[in-house]
Amino acid sequence: MKLSHLVGIMVVGGLAVGVQVGAAQYGGSTTAKKAPAAKAAAAKAGGAHSMTGCLAKGTEANTWMLTNIEGKGPKEAELVEVPATLNLAPHVGHKVTITGTAVSAKAAARTETSSKTAAKGEKKEEAAEHHMKPTALKMISASCP
Repeated sequence: MKLSHLVGIMVVGGLAVGVQVGAAQYGGSTTAKKAPAAKAAAAKAGGAHSMTGCLAKGTEANTWMLTNIEGKGPKEAELVEVPATLNLAPHVGHKVTITGTAVSAKAAARTETSSKTAAKGEKKEEAAEHHMKPTALKMISASCP
């Protein structure tokens, strides 16, 4: 990593800390608190959200599932369009938090069939599931309950 990049990262980090301290001092907040209904709506609309659960291999090759998801909402989610940079394989069986965006059932069906039009049966099957396109992974525990 170039020194100029490192310095830039440190400056941005310092500014972020300064904003947090200033907001705390003056009673402001740098993070908007969403009501549970608003959070669910954001997830449905494709906004970024996080889910914590157990990472498992999917039923097909190179597919992944998040099971035993904590909180309200779906208890399982299928992870689609997983970037290779996330390298999920070493975390199978671990409790993880996955951050990403919701994917529609129609888009998930297209992804799985690798074509522009999915079969009606495939669309119906996908409609019953929650789908997420992950962008980040954080390991919480080396084991799942």
